[in-house]
Order: sequence, then structure tokens, then C-alpha cells
Amino acid sequence: MLDELRTVLLDAAEDDWVYFAELESMILEITGSSDDLLRRAGEAAVQFVRDGTIIPGTLTETHGFTPWPTTPDESADRIHHEVTTMIRHGQDPLPGQICWFDIPDQTPE
Repeated sequence: MLDELRTVLLDAAEDDWVYFAELESMILEITGSSDDLLRRAGEAAVQFVRDGTIIPGTLTETHGFTPWPTTPDESADRIHHEVTTMIRHGQDPLPGQICWFDIPDQTPE
């Protein structure tokens, strides 16, 4: 499932920034199962951030996408913490909550 999710996520991120809750929709579409969507989305996001597939950040009208000023490991830990807290409180993320994702800059240096 992770390879297919990575492909779908990267395709979506080519066109626009992706918010965290979209991962849940992608997983549902891929697997057909709504079981543990938040947990599975969190685990996938943590892995994709750690391996550099995606970059988490915030999105504002003034500045657009702004990457978090943290290392991939710190960012992954933050996502894990926020997802765990939401699960503990029985909450589902709304659009824009937890984080937004972008793909790493592909411009040659």
C-alpha cells in the first residue's frame, strides 16, 4: 500500500500542496477500508517525511507554503505526536490541521 500511496501523493503534490487529511482519503481510495485511517495516514506521513519523499509545513495566504524549520526526524516526530494526540481525543483532522505537504525542490543546483 505504501508504494501506491507514495505514487498517488506525489502525483497530487505535483499540482498543488496536499493537506494531511487528504492522506486519509488516498488510503481509503487505495485500500477500500476506513479502519484506522488516521493511524495509517500518520504512519505513512512519518515514513515519507523521514525518507524525504515529502516536506511538511504550514500554508498561509501571504506566504504560501512554508516548510517547517526542523529536520526530517523532528518533523516526523511532531506529526507522530499530533496524530497520537488526535487519536487519543477521538478527533479527526480538518483540512489544514497537522500540516501541509510539498515535494522537495527538484531544481538542479
